[in-house]
Order: sequence, then C-alpha cells, then structure tokens
Amino acid sequence: MKFDTVIIGASSSGLYAAEQLAQAGLRVGVFERQKELDPARRTYIITPHLQKLMKDVPDIILHRIDTLAVETPNASVKIPLSQPDLVLERKQIIHRMAQRAKDGGAELFMGYSFRGVDQSTIQFEREGERLQVEARSIIAADGAFSCVAEAAGITQPETVPLAQAEIDLPAEWDASVTKVWFDIDETRFFYWMIPESESRGVVGLIGAEGSDVRALLDRFMDKHGFQAQAYQVGQAAMHRPGLRPWGQVGHLPVYLVGDAAGQVKVTTVGGTVTGFWGAQAVVEAILDSRPYHRTLRPLKRELNMHWLIRFLLERLDNDDYDRMVELISPAVVDFLAQRNRDEMAGAFWKLLLLQPRFVGFAARFILKK
Repeated sequence: MKFDTVIIGASSSGLYAAEQLAQAGLRVGVFERQKELDPARRTYIITPHLQKLMKDVPDIILHRIDTLAVETPNASVKIPLSQPDLVLERKQIIHRMAQRAKDGGAELFMGYSFRGVDQSTIQFEREGERLQVEARSIIAADGAFSCVAEAAGITQPETVPLAQAEIDLPAEWDASVTKVWFDIDETRFFYWMIPESESRGVVGLIGAEGSDVRALLDRFMDKHGFQAQAYQVGQAAMHRPGLRPWGQVGHLPVYLVGDAAGQVKVTTVGGTVTGFWGAQAVVEAILDSRPYHRTLRPLKRELNMHWLIRFLLERLDNDDYDRMVELISPAVVDFLAQRNRDEMAGAFWKLLLLQPRFVGFAARFILKK
C-alpha cells in the first residue's frame, strides 16, 4: 500500500490536513487506532475565526454566545462580542471533518495502531496482524502523547488536566453569556460556564498538573449551586516557544499538528482553530516544498503571544486580578469586542496604547522575581 502522505490520528487537525492534501491531488491515508470514530463528548467554545476555515460549520453549531463576562474576587466586567463565539461538540466536528476528508479523496483506516518506521515503510498493527505502508511523509495528529513524536525523538508538549460538568442552566442565567471566574487560590487558570443551549451548559476548569480537578470543580459547583449530570475530562497540551514540531523517523519527514505539536493557546487552552492553522501550515510545506518552520511562523507568533500573556498572568495574585479588571476601560471593552482570542498577536500591543496604565502594570510583573 502506497501513499504520498500518511496521517496518523483522525483528529480534527489531521482530518483537515487530509482534506486539503487530497483535494490537491495527493494520495492520502489516515490511520486511526480506534476501531470507530467515536471520541468522548467534549463541549467547545470556539471563536468565529472557525468559519473562515470550515465553511459548513453552521450546520453543527449548538449555540452562539454574545457576551463574555469576567469576574475576579472583587471586580467584574462584561464584553459584548461583535461576532458571537460558537459552541460546538467535539464528536460532531470530527465526524464532519472525516466526511469532508473522504469526500476530498482521502482514505480512512480504523483500528490501526502505529508501530514504527523501517526506512520509508510505516508499520501498523490491527488485531494482531501487521500492515506495511509506504509513504513520502508522515503527519502526526495523534494527540499530546504522540507515539509518532516519541518514535522520532521530538520533544512533546506539557499537558494540564481539565474537567467539565454538564448542567442545567439556572433559571436566571442569560444563555447568551459565557462567564469566567479567576481565583488564583483555587486554580492558576480559571473556571468557566458555557451555555450550549437555552437550558443546558457546562461548568469547567483547567488545573495544574497533578491537581484534583474533579474535587476543585465539585467544590466550585457546590458554592454556586450547580448540579453535575455528567462529566467531561481530559488532558490539554500546552504550547511553549521552544517546541519544534517536526523531525524525521527512518527516511521520512515527520510533521506534528494539533495537540501533538502543542498548537494550543495557553491562555484559554483552546486548540481547534490553531490546530486547523497548523494543518494549513503543513499542507503548504508539503505542497510548496517549503520548510515547516517557515510556514508555521504566523501561527507561532500567535501562540507565543498567548505564552507571554500566560507568563504575566502566572505572576498575579487575586488583588492583581482585581486591579487588572478595574483597568479595563470602555475603550478597551470596545476594542476587545472587535477582536477574538485567535487574533491576539496584533491586538496585545494596541491594548497598551488604549490603556497606558497597562504598561506599568505589565512591567511590574515582567520584572517580578
């Protein structure tokens, strides 16, 4: 069996790359270790940037969010969004991307586990039987604990645990509002509540590695009167500037995308749009015979800016979070309303112009030991 490109892992970013390469005329094989394409349920909130990459996304949108509310222990602000955020479910995204990849000409093979590479031959195993596949390149889209990255000796991203609880919305809750709570005494990230319909939503948090996120989440829900009906849990990859998501195994070039590459915004631990962005970069690298590190530059700039913001946020205590929210002026609210979380590389510095006191605020924490 021969392909131009083999993609290992039927993630959304891997399937996006499969669709684009197959439509360009390459023979593409996607190999997924699960026997069925049935990922665990996960509710996502995604910026409207997704619609630039996935034209048929309206068919699978569960809900739209018009306002982002932010609360710290003693301050709060609401940011109306000029374009609504989109609430979707992971399984629906994966199924849609799989169908698009097949319609584009890619071939999907389920139940095949990656076992290694012998020169230019990729070894798979399915129910005890071996399969040898020849290819000219490999795209690894097999998650934050990538077997392909391990085989190629590529440094893998760090991960953090996350948990969400599915709930009925309180009767007084505005279903067009997503809210985040910052409390550094509980988590260095934040809690959130995302409506996914007029009556249902998810409450969640990201925790530090090794933390008991379920216990933290249950305590938070007890405090706010939320009742869990089901849980969604997982590990999220974390970008850092030094990651180099490419290498070689055997004679084959290897390109990592999505969680395997750490293509995740560390401010929000969101990676759907940035994973598609990484897939676009690898498609350009393969089709145009360009180095992956060059086609990745725009995405790296965006992810590095989120890393810098996270670097600063790590130095804040609850009083600092209060002060930061208090500095969000009407001009800053208007600016943030026009920008989304996948467009921060060009926005961060403009915020400093709109609110000059952010300069001193940020400098204080950059210099903090």
